[in-house]
Amino acid sequence: MQRKENRFFSAMPPIFSVMLSTVFGMILLLLVLGRPWLRQYYANQSLLSDAMLLPFALAGIAALYALCRAWKRPAADTKRSLWMLRALFLLVLAVQFVIARSCWYKMGWDIYNVYTMAEELGLGKPLTEPEYFQLCPNNAPLTMLQAVPMWFAGKLGLAVPFVVLPYIDAVLLNASAYVTVRTVQTMTRSRTARMFALVVSIGWIALSPYILYPYTDTFSILFPVLAVYAYLRIERPFVKWLVISLLCFFGATVKPTVLIVLIAMVILGLCRWLSQMDFSAASLKRVLVVGAAIIIGMFPGKIFQDKSTEYLAGSAVPQGQLSATHYLMLGMNGDTFGGHSPDDVTFSTSFETLEERQAANIRRAWERLTQRSLPENAKFFAVKAYKAYADGSFASHQSFLEFETPKRTDALSKLLRDFYHDDGRFVPYCQTIVQCLWLGVLILCAVAAVRMRRHPAVSLLALTLLGVTAYLLLFEVWPRYLFLYAPLFVALSAMAFDRPLSVKR
Repeated sequence: MQRKENRFFSAMPPIFSVMLSTVFGMILLLLVLGRPWLRQYYANQSLLSDAMLLPFALAGIAALYALCRAWKRPAADTKRSLWMLRALFLLVLAVQFVIARSCWYKMGWDIYNVYTMAEELGLGKPLTEPEYFQLCPNNAPLTMLQAVPMWFAGKLGLAVPFVVLPYIDAVLLNASAYVTVRTVQTMTRSRTARMFALVVSIGWIALSPYILYPYTDTFSILFPVLAVYAYLRIERPFVKWLVISLLCFFGATVKPTVLIVLIAMVILGLCRWLSQMDFSAASLKRVLVVGAAIIIGMFPGKIFQDKSTEYLAGSAVPQGQLSATHYLMLGMNGDTFGGHSPDDVTFSTSFETLEERQAANIRRAWERLTQRSLPENAKFFAVKAYKAYADGSFASHQSFLEFETPKRTDALSKLLRDFYHDDGRFVPYCQTIVQCLWLGVLILCAVAAVRMRRHPAVSLLALTLLGVTAYLLLFEVWPRYLFLYAPLFVALSAMAFDRPLSVKR
């Protein structure tokens, strides 16, 4: 007997997609029309305003749609094409290694504490600032991870062990770009969509200036897109959710926002289950199997995080830490509009216990939100949205402080530094091109979210990016925090060139 479908829950995934399209439409309006009033809160390094770049972005999209109409035949998946793709990414990796060799430099702020103490751990030296991890235990797992290649660098006798980290960045960004393309190939057979994903993934992710910044952004970027790929490719429920859980919880040890993609998957899974209105024993058993897989997959990442923090900070839960509630309070700061505030750090560290600090953080966050009027809050969140999405380079040249810049004298290194270093001659031109691409990606994401709203993978990508946006509106905001999900922006924007309901099976 055919079961009755619950229309409310079956309608939720398409609604999430439409919501994302609406949000991105509003963000585009902020970028294009609001710049004269909002640029004081964040200024990218593009030579042209978003209003001037918009016609170029639209022209590029029109050209791609013309190409899509010309390429009516779907792309064929063959072993030869797959091996050609792998060979291409190996070639890209070689280029990335040349860039890393020619352009690496040491940078400041939190990243300095991480790689410096990772080197000290790897070489068996005493830590210079062990108290740092009592304040910021979230960086303890990354420090332990980076200590391993630092140890190898010491064994190899490298004068500057840090140089191995940009090479690891290259591998991680290369793998992320490759998995992004494979994800798009799984979602659609459109030649235009696949070509778009390939070109943008290489140029925007693999060859990004983030190749030089071995921090949480690059060490975690692979996990969300790999989780999405596993979600689409693995069929057995227990294995699928175990792999996804392992990826997300381990990735969250480096950057907690990785968990947003897992939360989106669980919400959509619940919507599908509730929409079917099947509460039979077999159905409940499948739910329990999925729940068990997620819980089991959580433990390795949780254990690694706790042990790393305990080793470096003296406790798995340091009482002096700036926890998530601190960054929520910071996110509600009306003076900095969600930016870093030394006064907020002073306020948080004035409490002796973590419990007291968390309660005080939540009170102050709520006070800040409620003390503003509705128009003031509208302006506040508009500014935060602008700050989050205003830079298509993800603040690649504004996120870190140059600390030590080696100068190689060969001509190739000098040329590449003109593209990758903050003071490079060609950096403003690169930033302008990337900003134009970013506008196009946001437009295509909005289009794909509406046109393909019933595509299950599109619903997942849309809900994930909605979650990321909500996180940045509530917590500390910075364009850099979006880089983690750059592969998902690429995958969703590529789906704008697919045909509605052409779900690949």
